[in-house]
Amino acid sequence: MARSSSAQNTYKWVTAFLMLWSMASLIVIVVWVTWSPKASIEQCRAEQQALIKEMEEAKVVKENEENDFKSTLKLSSENQTELQEELETIHKDQRETKASLAESLNLRMTLKKNLTALENIRILHLDEYKGLSSMLAQQQALIETLWMNVSSEAHHLDSCAALRDAANSQQMAAESQRKACQTQTTYLAKQLENCRTKDVQNRMRQKSFLSSTSLQ
Repeated sequence: MARSSSAQNTYKWVTAFLMLWSMASLIVIVVWVTWSPKASIEQCRAEQQALIKEMEEAKVVKENEENDFKSTLKLSSENQTELQEELETIHKDQRETKASLAESLNLRMTLKKNLTALENIRILHLDEYKGLSSMLAQQQALIETLWMNVSSEAHHLDSCAALRDAANSQQMAAESQRKACQTQTTYLAKQLENCRTKDVQNRMRQKSFLSSTSLQ
C-alpha cells in the first residue's frame, strides 16, 4: 500500500509539472507572437508550429508515461498482492515455528526434569551399590573366617575320629585282655579251689592217720 501511494503521488507531480510546462509554453508563444520587434510573423508561426509539435510530442510522451505508469501501477499492485500472500505465508510459518519452538522448549524442560530424576536415581543406586559392595566384602571376610573355622573343626573332627578309632581299638584290646584275664582268673580260682580241696583232704587224712596211730 505504501508503494501504491508513492506511485500515485509521483503521477500527480508529473501531471502537474507537464501542465505547468504547457502553460509556460503557451505564455512564451503569446509573448513571442505579441512581441513584433523581436521576430517576424513567419518566424513566430514557425516557432508556434514547432511548439505545437513539441506539445503534441509531449502529449504523446505524457500518454505513454501514463500508460507506463498504469502498467507499473498494475504490476505494483500484482506484486503487492503476491507479497501480501508471501507475507501471510511467512506469518503462518512463523506461527508454526513458534508453536514448534514452544513444544521443543516444553519437551526440553521435561527431558531436563527426567534427566535430573535419573541422575538422582543413579546417585541413589551408586550409594546402594557401595553399601552392598561393603556388605559383600564383610560377608566374604566372614565366609573366609567361617571357612577357616570349618576347616579347623574338620581337622579337629578328623583328629577326634582318629582318637575315637584308636580308643575303640584300645578298648577292644583291653576287652580281649580282660577276657583273657577273666579266663586266667577262673582257671586259677579253680586251681586254688582244687588245691584247697586237696589240702583239706590231706589234712583230714593226716588227722585220721594221726588218730589211728595214737590209738595203737
